[in-house]
Amino acid sequence: MASRQYRRVIAGLGEDGRSRVVADERAEGLSLGHITIAQMWNGGIEARADNAAPVAASTAPFRFEQLAEPVYGFMVAEYAPGLGREDPGMHFTDTVDHFHVIEGEVVLVLEEEEVVLRAGDSGLCRGVMHGWRNLSEAPARLVTFVLPATRAK
Repeated sequence: MASRQYRRVIAGLGEDGRSRVVADERAEGLSLGHITIAQMWNGGIEARADNAAPVAASTAPFRFEQLAEPVYGFMVAEYAPGLGREDPGMHFTDTVDHFHVIEGEVVLVLEEEEVVLRAGDSGLCRGVMHGWRNLSEAPARLVTFVLPATRAK
C-alpha cells in the first residue's frame, strides 16, 4: 500500500493573542502493509473514558452546554449551503476541536484569516475564537472530536 499525504490545518493564537492559522501542512501516512496511519495530532490526557458506562449515557443528543463541561464529544456535523454567509457564528470554548471534512467544503473563519477546507482535510482549533461558513451549494459534513483543554496563552 502506497504512503499518502494528508492536509492538517492548525488554528492557534498569534503573538497578538488573536486566532489564526499557525500551521497548514501535510501529514504523511506511515504504511504498515495493509494499513496506513497518518498521525494528525496527539497529546497527553489525564482522564480515561469509562468503557463500563451504559451506552445510553453516552449517546444523548448534542447540547452546546457540554462544551463547557469536563466531557469529550465525538460528533458528525452537517453544515447546510449558505451557513455563515452573513454571520459565521464566531465562538470560543476551552476545548481542542479536532475535525475532518468527509464531504464538501467549509471555510474556517478565524480572527485574522479564513481558510478553505475540503473533503480529506483535517484540522484543529486549539481553544481559539472561530466560526464556520459553507459558501458552496452543497452540504458539508465533518467528523468532529472535542476535548476539554487548558486555556491557550
